[in-house]
Amino acid sequence: MKLKESIPSNSLKIIDLYNKIDSGLLDTSPNFQRKLVWKKQHKYAFIQTILLNYPFPEVYIASAEMDVLNLKAKEIVVDGQQRLNAIVDYIKGVNDFASQGKITPFDNLLIEEKKEFLNYSVTVKDLKDIGSENIKEIFKRINSTDYSLNANEIINAQFGDGEFAIFSKQLADKDYDVSSESTDILVPIESRDLITRFFKDNSIFSDNDIKRMFDSQYIMLISSTILEGKYFGRNTRINYYLEKYNLGFTNYSKVLDLITKAIETIQKLKLSEGSYWFNKANLFTLIIELSRIEPNCNLDVQKLELLLLDLENKVDIYFNGDENEIMLLSSDETKFFELSRQGSHELSAREHRGKVIGSLIKQALPQNNVVKNNFINIADINISSFNEKSISFAKLIPTETGLSKSIMDATSIVREFLKQNSIHNYELQKLGPFNKVKIKGFLINQDFSKIDTEISLYRSNGRGDFRIWFTNLKEFAVANNELALIIINGEVNVLNIGKYNYTSFIENLT
Repeated sequence: MKLKESIPSNSLKIIDLYNKIDSGLLDTSPNFQRKLVWKKQHKYAFIQTILLNYPFPEVYIASAEMDVLNLKAKEIVVDGQQRLNAIVDYIKGVNDFASQGKITPFDNLLIEEKKEFLNYSVTVKDLKDIGSENIKEIFKRINSTDYSLNANEIINAQFGDGEFAIFSKQLADKDYDVSSESTDILVPIESRDLITRFFKDNSIFSDNDIKRMFDSQYIMLISSTILEGKYFGRNTRINYYLEKYNLGFTNYSKVLDLITKAIETIQKLKLSEGSYWFNKANLFTLIIELSRIEPNCNLDVQKLELLLLDLENKVDIYFNGDENEIMLLSSDETKFFELSRQGSHELSAREHRGKVIGSLIKQALPQNNVVKNNFINIADINISSFNEKSISFAKLIPTETGLSKSIMDATSIVREFLKQNSIHNYELQKLGPFNKVKIKGFLINQDFSKIDTEISLYRSNGRGDFRIWFTNLKEFAVANNELALIIINGEVNVLNIGKYNYTSFIENLT
């Protein structure tokens, strides 16, 4: 409904507004007002504005009801709730002004300073008695957010300077300017550098993601899921934690610690830059599942790397494999790839991705690596012999998928071994089949005879995955055999240490 005329601005002294509020004649919290309140930093900065005689935006009030018996008119604050409440608390020395060292308490001001403060003129628009519907419409328009903003930008407009939001921004943007004047949470510089560098080095966010603030929302999603203790659909719980931890986020260090440890573990995996696991949805799930590992658990990082790479290889089978190859995929894996392809953020999708990745992590935990029934592991016997002779080696385990497609993942341990022994440096290798390197090597049989093998070393197109393959390997080993690469006279030799006892062979090596 159009108003008859525009609303003029008037001036009221702080002391007049204070007396109205203190007497109950001016209600600062009508039911249509936002529940969101300022942080203490906002309040201190605002009071400092008044003490410096700087201006601040106008306040809107309106008539609410009239007490005809006592001839008193009650008014409500339409806009300016946080400002007026901060003024009252400052004068009374209560709430965030009870004990603080940021600004001079009102009671400690000189007489002239108190007079200046109380005589400060506040610009007020008095809507008078224009009706409740008009009042609500004006409030809505004053506090409306531009409809062109996306969901992340709207969240930032509402909660962007809250403690939960500031915590998330520090982990998303290394250049985000933060100080004790704006927050109680100052993430340690080493943790902040570790996390922001990880996201940048692995190109997790595009320039457009950063521009539209998807990076900070991603951190909010991770943090909210950790706090929730379970997955939720889409971003349904982010707003809850933004509001819950708007004023204070005292348990942020626990969340920070879990995120940091998860990222440190992922860095140890030494995945390729274009890895499937750096897809935002997959990385989110990996971080959450790693954050659930019990403290002090001795995770077998090399085994987890192998399991993740094997599942990554199955992506190509899912999209391009023939019927026989697709039979290699379990129903859970097939569903995982389908959900990842759809990019679904529904609860069921997140739970299923968590189930699959969680099962891989579980396989890499100590309780799944123990030897049962006093069974003597041949691989351990061979490894002990390597160690006694101070022979360096790199362990490699072929998977069913790898053997069927004649590919193996050159894990970080294998890559480092080949580099240190001046055999091959994957870091300098370009992508694609035309840049494949082939070298001669040997497969060592049970009777210690040698089988010639040609070793192919290359990086795949697209993701840049690190690959290695040996001719005649399918006749030498089966899936999950433990192989060891050793260097003899400058040449690569492959031993099936999970199948054959090489003790006497190793004894004769110089």
